[in-house]
Amino acid sequence: MINPDNFRLDPRSVPLLLIAHAEGERTDGIRQARLSLGLPAPFVVPYERLLAGVPLAEAAAEAGLPAGCSPLIRLDAPGEHFAVERALIALGAPEHDDGDELLPLRGRRDPHRLSERASLALEEHPVRLMHPSQWFRGFCRLLARIRREAEQAWPQASFWNDPAEIAVMFDKRACHGRLREAGVSVPALLAEPETLTGYEAVRAAMSERRMPRVFLKLAFGSAASGVIAYEINPRTGAQRATTSLSAEVYVQRPGVFYNSKRVRTLSDPEEIRTLIGYLCGHGIHAERWIPKAMLGKRSLDLRQLVAFGEAGHCVVRAGETPITNLHLRSRRLAPAESGLPEEALAAARSEALAAMRAFPGSASAGIDVLIDRTGGRPYIADVNPFGDLLRRVAHDGMDPYAWEMSRRPANGQPCASPAIVQGGQHA
Repeated sequence: MINPDNFRLDPRSVPLLLIAHAEGERTDGIRQARLSLGLPAPFVVPYERLLAGVPLAEAAAEAGLPAGCSPLIRLDAPGEHFAVERALIALGAPEHDDGDELLPLRGRRDPHRLSERASLALEEHPVRLMHPSQWFRGFCRLLARIRREAEQAWPQASFWNDPAEIAVMFDKRACHGRLREAGVSVPALLAEPETLTGYEAVRAAMSERRMPRVFLKLAFGSAASGVIAYEINPRTGAQRATTSLSAEVYVQRPGVFYNSKRVRTLSDPEEIRTLIGYLCGHGIHAERWIPKAMLGKRSLDLRQLVAFGEAGHCVVRAGETPITNLHLRSRRLAPAESGLPEEALAAARSEALAAMRAFPGSASAGIDVLIDRTGGRPYIADVNPFGDLLRRVAHDGMDPYAWEMSRRPANGQPCASPAIVQGGQHA
């Protein structure tokens, strides 16, 4: 249920201010969805304009938002755009060492911090992980600025997803803690993140907790970026790490880490040490490895879309490795094709809804759900505030964006005509 104090506006009755990339599949999908429902197209504020220092209200006016309107503000994913990635790394530089109020665990220092000048000189390398903790710091600073400027410009406006909650969802450590406190089913934590200072600390925690199989995750990675399925044989001590993360190590300068589209299984202790050390340096989340439900020899998990207190589109991902992201050659299945019983699917939907209720200031998220193969219990693995790009799947005859735009807040009041907005202006 959406908290009416944090989410007041009906997406069908007010202008939508979309902070996103100017063009792209996501922006086009939202624009087409609104037009298909007879709603005005969104006013699009590109991330690049805000990162160039343009105030939000000025950028909104450039996008055509009429004066006097109180918009519904939706942020979309900032990824897959190198100029934006570089600008966010620059915003996270030491010269801008303020505005960190939305950054979870903000007492940690980022390793190998780049100056603003060095950040802006970075060149694009498509598979390389570029300073992820500094990027996340910059993203949280931008979220804080957007929230502050929106409140100043439009006191009656609302956010589709509250920027403060986006920051928590994005940080796997903070998100796991929020869900756990709310009573949502999540995998057991290996250890508090501040205690996992490196490879040896991870191994010691695994021994102490008698947890020989864990998932190690870069705290703010996406698309399996920086995920390691790690196991130690309790009898022989042999170790194995399954991951798409690779490294090039140098003596005189920091190593280079990158994600391929190929999942490998590693057994060399030094190679594993290097990868785990990298995650610990930037921020690691470590949790018990839940044995996933299977279809033949493939592991299954679900991406469940939740919006406005309802569970909608669902995609089952079936992978030949423990890491099931679709870009890693996993198969996309409809729930009916998965072999999962309806009780398990219903339990997954219920747990996804419970996870969304832990974020009362937000309307929607794509929620990753694991189903334990031994008992059928669902566990929440991830809450993605931008997880609604689900291709070739329909619910109630609509694609995900159209379905979201057709919803209304569970506690919402009857809405005005879509053409009428605050101040008598027309969108």
